[in-house]
Amino acid sequence: MGSYVVRILKSELWNFKNVKHGVVKYMNYGCVQKYGEIQKKDIVGIYGQNGSGKTALVESLDILKHILLGTEISYDEYAGIISEENDTQLATLFLLEKDNLKYRIEYKVTLRTNKKDEKIDIIEERLNYWNRGSSWKSERDIYFKNPYYDNDDILANADLSIQSKHMKYFKNIKFLNSMSVLAAVSAQGHISVLFNNKAIASLKAQATEENWSDEEQIALYDILNGLQYFSRAHFHIIKVSQLGDINKNKLIPLNMHYETETSVIQGCIPLFINGQGEVPLSIYDLFESAIKAVNIAIKAIIPNLQIELEKKTELEKEDGKKYVQVDVYSKRNGKRFLTKFESEGIKRIISLLSYLVSAYNQPSVCLVVDELDAGIYEYLLGELLGELQKEMKGQLIFTSHNLRVLEKLDYKNIICSTINPKNRYINLTGVGANNNNRDFYIKSLTIGGQKEELYDDEDLDSIGYAFRRAGNPEKKNVNLHLSKEILEKIKEEKE
Repeated sequence: MGSYVVRILKSELWNFKNVKHGVVKYMNYGCVQKYGEIQKKDIVGIYGQNGSGKTALVESLDILKHILLGTEISYDEYAGIISEENDTQLATLFLLEKDNLKYRIEYKVTLRTNKKDEKIDIIEERLNYWNRGSSWKSERDIYFKNPYYDNDDILANADLSIQSKHMKYFKNIKFLNSMSVLAAVSAQGHISVLFNNKAIASLKAQATEENWSDEEQIALYDILNGLQYFSRAHFHIIKVSQLGDINKNKLIPLNMHYETETSVIQGCIPLFINGQGEVPLSIYDLFESAIKAVNIAIKAIIPNLQIELEKKTELEKEDGKKYVQVDVYSKRNGKRFLTKFESEGIKRIISLLSYLVSAYNQPSVCLVVDELDAGIYEYLLGELLGELQKEMKGQLIFTSHNLRVLEKLDYKNIICSTINPKNRYINLTGVGANNNNRDFYIKSLTIGGQKEELYDDEDLDSIGYAFRRAGNPEKKNVNLHLSKEILEKIKEEKE
């Protein structure tokens, strides 16, 4: 199970939040398409003006993670940005490796907000995959539209069959030939039909019963189980909501990923405002080891800082599970104090560091961070990303506003969000070998030269006018120094 390595190669969005259509190709897209292997360090930063689709990409990946896990998509979080009328679609291209096997996988899902039930419906799913020999070959496709969402007279009219150009290859796969119960359970739980614990368990049980030799059964099991395992153990999304918890001094979300030869711990352990956190007793020894690993890394970033745990007590909760209560301290220059008193930037680094270490060392890890630069000193951030680009084995996808990073990464590592909702993401073009990427980006903002506009400066001239009007909202005739353009705007407003 631990031998799965997954890499995200491409994301495509339709009718999602403020993105009518957008495509992001990550660093190894071309290498995998042509050569079937990962060849490049996989860091991609998304840059653009506020409201231009950066966070939308992170949110789409978070939704993907929930789908692959076989869990429900949060209505409270995403109802406002998943379309009710024009179906939202998300497509992702993956590379999956297991031992000597390689699969290129494209998964496309159609979503719709269901206001009546206050749920997000997974309407349609399409899975295409190819295995690797001397080239990508043997395409297989599976398409299923769940009729339980749209059909009131389900018993009379429901089409519960899998659609495929290659159905003859799936004739021995039991769950694909009996979809009625699975479709109903999936619709009731608002979860994926394919990335579904029942479907994967059915494949596993069939393997045990029949001692599999069918390559199609093995391939489908590896794909469904491998992507679900990737989402559970190695696909980490840090959304901007964590910043609010840090900034309010409410808690420090300690994002942990730590692997040994026999186990993986990953997840977010909240260290609350009093510095105390609760760690499951079953993983406490691994948690201590993970903190030791963080301390090794943190020395190079923040000299003289170390994190210390103080075990307070053990407790058993109503569900019978045992936890260890710990206080978390910072120790610097011989002084020891609760970590809650650190600056927001240091708490942010502590929060992210275990995930960054895991992405640096583990090719199976994909880390997605919204607003990576928040609270972190720009020079330090640039140096940190520069080092990650040299040796990182995993994948890092981040959004940022800090332009210092552009001086440390190659322009090919940068995706620009645009003001065109029908073409939200582009790569910089025309960058010369001697160009400073930061200066080139700013030049592109101000005078253009890219395939799409990166910044909407149409209303910049009216900022002063708007501020003056806001300062005198009730006064109709204000003696202000106005430009010719502003006077024309006023005239248009009156008309």
